[in-house]
Amino acid sequence: MSNNRLRWLKDLDFFLILVVIAICGASLLAISSATRSFEGGSTLFVIKQSVWIGLGLITMFVLMRIDYRHLLRYIEFAYWTIIVLLCVVFLFPSVAAETGAYGWIPLPGGTNLQPSEFFKVVFILMLAKYLANEQEDEDGKLPDPTRSYLLITGASILGIGLIVAEPDLGQTMMLMAIVATALFMHLPKKWFWWMLGSASVALALFFTLTMVYPEQFLSGMDFLAEKGVLEEHQLKRFHTFIHPEQDLTRDGFQVYQAKIAIGSGQLFGKGLYQGSQTQGNWVPAQHTDFIFSTIGEELGFVGAVALIFLFFLLLYRIVMNGFSAKDRTGFYICAMVAGMFIFQIFENIGMSLQLMPMTGVTLPFISYGGSSILVNFMLIGIVLNVGLRRRKLSFSNN
Repeated sequence: MSNNRLRWLKDLDFFLILVVIAICGASLLAISSATRSFEGGSTLFVIKQSVWIGLGLITMFVLMRIDYRHLLRYIEFAYWTIIVLLCVVFLFPSVAAETGAYGWIPLPGGTNLQPSEFFKVVFILMLAKYLANEQEDEDGKLPDPTRSYLLITGASILGIGLIVAEPDLGQTMMLMAIVATALFMHLPKKWFWWMLGSASVALALFFTLTMVYPEQFLSGMDFLAEKGVLEEHQLKRFHTFIHPEQDLTRDGFQVYQAKIAIGSGQLFGKGLYQGSQTQGNWVPAQHTDFIFSTIGEELGFVGAVALIFLFFLLLYRIVMNGFSAKDRTGFYICAMVAGMFIFQIFENIGMSLQLMPMTGVTLPFISYGGSSILVNFMLIGIVLNVGLRRRKLSFSNN
């Protein structure tokens, strides 16, 4: 076996791959149970999810083999391709009438393409390329960072603006989490600690107001709505978040039923396929956004903690691959992927427990959905790519 092949095997993060596969295994079990009461049963959902996982694994290994620095050469073309697709979604008003947002492009076979999911991959790579600012000109000089900042700002406003217009609050929040992570990593240390401290204070203040002084918090939101700062649907999200029991016929029903399901699971759960809320199909979107309620009810606190521990291992390995990166570009990529997953996990589980406002954020590798699964595998493939190339001689350029 050649030295390059031996180094390839030595540098490949097999542990990260095993963790991802374990989480996908949990996904299939959860989806099987969550869709068992659906018309036609769970077989079709499990098969579709398995196919997307298989495609995701193939995509992960393909992206792992292509030097991420080569990917960055074509990132502008990929960006404009996704921008065009984000504009195409507005040509399908029937999708908006059904889902409430222009987020998907119908494809043959009954599947849908969600361009905003793929924008996250392109967005992370663009930010990493221009923030790292490592490409030298013919004279060996680094480009002016001001140009990079302007390009990033323009690209962010255009892409995020189209997603806001769909509207897709969940994807928008994830993109903002990516931006926040990039700023944390890129700014000087004193600015990093200042922003981290400010974010911590803001979170502490938010939870204090919503849990200790909920009525005063809602009064403040009502005032902002009166002044035109918040729109009606945004104000309703806060009211549903604080008092879901007051709107059980509409938005509050989902959160209320999810809390009942998770709470009824207690320590060890009711057993797979045995959850009364899950099998009674009481929780809307229990196989997508609210799949954590299925895990909490049927596997209990122990099962939920086991899943959270797997997510911790996933994040740990992503961060470790970032620390071992040989350049700032690779470090930024891993940091932003970790930051996005941290927000996604926290928001999804938090909204199921009524700790965070309800948004359309899926649970990574667990929730049912083709585009999200494929994009998550793409990001893991790029992270593995960074880890494989931490040493200059790990690969030939063939």
